[in-house]
Amino acid sequence: MALLVEGTGYEVVGNQVGPIYNTILIRTINTANNGDTLTVDLTKYGGHVSGLMGVLGWEHTTDNSVVVQTQPTTSVTTGTLTLTIGGLNSNNPFFFEVKVMHKAAGGSSL
Repeated sequence: MALLVEGTGYEVVGNQVGPIYNTILIRTINTANNGDTLTVDLTKYGGHVSGLMGVLGWEHTTDNSVVVQTQPTTSVTTGTLTLTIGGLNSNNPFFFEVKVMHKAAGGSSL
């Protein structure tokens, strides 16, 4: 289990900013493993500190070819999202789509 660092272990390949929510697309290196973790500062990409809506994940079981859906384990602390990869295999690239409320959209406390 390793910590994947932005710029070397993963990259944000897209950030679609919307009026209500943002979509952040993340790609890991092709040697990522089940159990590896990465952290993403949601506020860096325009997200609300307590606005995580959901995460979808995909594993490329054959580099850039066979794709299966996978679900990471997530937690958020003060706007920092921690993803723990939950995949079938080792040494594969993973993609994650993160949906987070836009920081300007509010974030009422219920």
